[in-house]
Amino acid sequence: MLSVTDTGLKYTKSLDSSAEFEIYVYYNNKTVAEISQGIVTAKSGAVAGTAVRASIGKQIGFAVASGVSPDRVKLAAKEALSIIRSVRVEDDRFQGFADSNGSGNEGAYHNDILAIGADDLIKNCESIIREASEVDERVKVVTSEAIAQWGGYAVGNTRGILEATRSCSNSIDCNVQAFVNEERKGAYGFDVARNRVFNTEGLGKTTAENAVGMLGAKKLDLTTKMQTIWTPLPAGLYIMSSLAQSAVGRPVVDGVSPLCDRIGDTIASKDLNIVDDGQNPNALGTQAVDAEGLPQKINPIIKNGVLKNFLFDSYFGRAFDLDSTGNCVRGGGAFGGEIPYENRPSAGTMWLEVESGKKSLEDIISSIDGKAILIRDFPLGIFHSDVSTGEFSCVAGSAFLIENGEMKGSVEPVSIAGNYYEGFKNLLAIGSDKLTIPYGISVPTLVFDGFSVVG
Repeated sequence: MLSVTDTGLKYTKSLDSSAEFEIYVYYNNKTVAEISQGIVTAKSGAVAGTAVRASIGKQIGFAVASGVSPDRVKLAAKEALSIIRSVRVEDDRFQGFADSNGSGNEGAYHNDILAIGADDLIKNCESIIREASEVDERVKVVTSEAIAQWGGYAVGNTRGILEATRSCSNSIDCNVQAFVNEERKGAYGFDVARNRVFNTEGLGKTTAENAVGMLGAKKLDLTTKMQTIWTPLPAGLYIMSSLAQSAVGRPVVDGVSPLCDRIGDTIASKDLNIVDDGQNPNALGTQAVDAEGLPQKINPIIKNGVLKNFLFDSYFGRAFDLDSTGNCVRGGGAFGGEIPYENRPSAGTMWLEVESGKKSLEDIISSIDGKAILIRDFPLGIFHSDVSTGEFSCVAGSAFLIENGEMKGSVEPVSIAGNYYEGFKNLLAIGSDKLTIPYGISVPTLVFDGFSVVG
């Protein structure tokens, strides 16, 4: 990919001496297996493509082509230049492509992940389903999906950048539905890594036990403000839907984020420390360079409750009179799905790390005085929030009542509403149970006060 990018850059010199070019070449090989209600599906293949940006002054053209051959790069380069000549629209914020600044460190690259095939993934899914099904006769539906992928990208531009990076990862999950009479409850479990092959041991059993443990849920019959305990998965989604959207690029530069003028201010509990770590070798988001070829970095966002940094690519950094923080991304988002080369560069998080506290989940539960709600799995609607205000509302389908230090049992789905930014200020406790979740973050249990709970 690096040689193709270099060849493409040499070709662009023949197109227009007044133009600058940036070339992004992407390749990813992915194998997926899923077993759902006894039906096995598997697929394996690669996604490869090229994206080219051309600029003349403040005019920018963007074009993509599938494939990573020199001919595809040349095609995209000519198309990007033709867009500038035909549209002639200026972007006043644009100050040129990124300037060369070397590269960071690569993340872990485990050869065993590269060797995983569809048959291996299917066998692991079968093992998880078998383990979950043996837990309880009320376990009726078990599905499992496993993924192994590897690839990389190269970036070059006419300002001297010519860099490449690679990555790999594998994951497996388990979704269990338990039934009794007309009641149906579900639970979700997973394991994900890039420095080892995923671990299936106990995953099906634990997930099935969690689903069965939800049966017999009672109506909370309460509307009040109370403490809420967010175990790692929902805690991670809470942060990814709030801080990860409001401390980056466009919302900051446009003045939409209420954090845009808060650097140096205390915005959270003094116990909260969050870093965007683009150099942790075991984190899924670690690359040597970001999506415009600049070195990924370790960027503190919140330290002892104080807002320390925003995250920028070159475009938004310069617009804010700052340098890039090595946070250029293309597509993706918390749940992935978008094809990187089809998306224009923007600013985003690489991998958020929330510093662990000292309390186990058991200690947190036992410390509750009065009532609290513990939530597990996905809070529905958590991403349907307003970055400009921080207002959110979600439904926790996996919820438990905690009363005076004891778990009283599961409750019917409850609605939780409040303000993200106030939540960070009202953070009561941070657990010691940090977990890597496959949505861009490693995070422990978080306990908030003051959210409205309706159930």
